[in-house]
Parts: sequence; structure tokens; C-alpha cells
Amino acid sequence: MSALLKIDALSVARGGALLAADISAELAAGGLLLLTGPNGSGKTSFLRALAGLLNTNQGNVSRSSDFHFISAQSLTPSLETPRQYLTYQSALAGQPFKIIADVFGITPYLDTPLKNLSTGWRQRVKLTRLMLVDHPLWLLDEPSDGLDAIGEDTLKMIIKLHLQNEGAAVIATHDPHLWPDAKQIGFGS
Repeated sequence: MSALLKIDALSVARGGALLAADISAELAAGGLLLLTGPNGSGKTSFLRALAGLLNTNQGNVSRSSDFHFISAQSLTPSLETPRQYLTYQSALAGQPFKIIADVFGITPYLDTPLKNLSTGWRQRVKLTRLMLVDHPLWLLDEPSDGLDAIGEDTLKMIIKLHLQNEGAAVIATHDPHLWPDAKQIGFGS
């Protein structure tokens, strides 16, 4: 079975500061890798490098070309509705808007302006992107931010199901306790 993600001696710097040096890892189907560490330690920069959104200083990343990248940036409270946001995200993926499964329970809020939804509900809307198109590799930056206990349980469930269905995930997180059996790469001191 080939790796969905292979990291070979990767080093990442930002603003002249070396954030990650000579990191190697491989993630096959069913694999989960956590990036942990304090704020500002380089988790997000490393994840962005894995997604090809940030240049690396050295090393190589090879990954599945079909992947989800969900940033930590929260959805802006706006007049846009979840339906409009998800329709746009579907179009970017070349798909018609259709939620594969409404695991986050957003259907009652599809036509509610994002500005009227709490941070947790906006996070659920953003994570629903994972249910629009089936990609084998998920790169998730702080996916549990803003979620209540039910939202966290749902997130853990969909990640578990994704891994059982031959997917893999890399998660930058301050909540490694949500995935106690995952491999981890620690950043910062």
C-alpha cells in the first residue's frame, strides 16, 4: 500500500525563524498524525507546507493530490449563509452542492446568515466541507476549536470513520487528548 503522505527531511522557516528541522514521516491509509505544541510554535506553518501553501527550506513532501485542507481561520460572520458557503466550496471542487452526510447537524441553519451563528456552529459549517467531496487525505488545522462536547464527539467519529475507510489525516491541535493513540510530532519548547 502506498503512502498518502510522505515527508522526507522537511524543514520549514517563517520570518527567518526555523520552525521545523529535518522532519520525516509517512502516513498510509488509516494513519493519523498530530502536530502539537504551543501557539506560534510552527504547527500551522508546517501543515501549510504539507498542503503546498508555504515554501519549504529543504526536504520533500509527496502526498495524494486529492486532499482537504481546512485552516484554523474561522468563517467570517457575514450575510453569507452556510448554503452559499458550501455551494461555493463544492464548485471549487468541481462538484454540485450535496452534503454526503449532515453529521454536524447544520441542515436547519443552511439559510441562516453566518453572522447569526455562534463560533461553534460556524466551525461545524466549515467542517461540513469534509462531507462534500471524498478525499483520502485530510489536513486539518485546529478542527476542534469552538466545538462543544457534541461537536468534538462528532469530529472524532468522522475522523475515525475516515481512517477506517482508507483515509488518513494530519491534525494541528492543542487537543491531543481527543486522539490519544495517534502519532505525534511536537513543535516548540
